[in-house]
Amino acid sequence: KADKFISERFLDRPSDYNGNNLEFIPFVDTGRRMCPGLSFGLAAVKLTLTNLLYHFEWKLPNGITHENLDMTECSGIAVRRNTQFALDSRSI
Repeated sequence: KADKFISERFLDRPSDYNGNNLEFIPFVDTGRRMCPGLSFGLAAVKLTLTNLLYHFEWKLPNGITHENLDMTECSGIAVRRNTQFALDSRSI
């Protein structure tokens, strides 16, 4: 079953994909065959998210609380939410 993707084997486990963790070979590989863009991609995503969080003040729209947010998901090529979600942002 090593050549098939079985998502259940990754549930309820800590996700540390760095190092020689052989269970993530289908995604990351290890050693010299590792994806050269992995480190750059992770750094770019972290930097973008950090800048958005640092330079803006984020709030829920008027009348919405975190208790009544609909967080249900639907499946497809990518997992997305069933309802659209918007935040109010204000530059700091």
